[in-house]
Amino acid sequence: MTALDVLNLDVLLARSVLLRADYLQAQSRITELLARGNGDPGQGPAERDFEELALAMSRSLSADARYLCTLSFAVRGIIERAKAMA
Repeated sequence: MTALDVLNLDVLLARSVLLRADYLQAQSRITELLARGNGDPGQGPAERDFEELALAMSRSLSADARYLCTLSFAVRGIIERAKAMA
């Protein structure tokens, strides 16, 4: 595994973590709006809030998948090199 591979994994992990934070923030915003709007029509989350939540969730899951695929590829390479050396 080269230094560039490690750097790439670090960047992908950081992106995944940041996008997960965005997703959790969108989720918290809807939770707050639901709690605040309890009993008051029109005070809850808007359609836009749910669209932002869906987009944030999609981006977060895509980033997770990209990181895990890259990590899997790197591990597979390490295993193959270890087998070749054995």
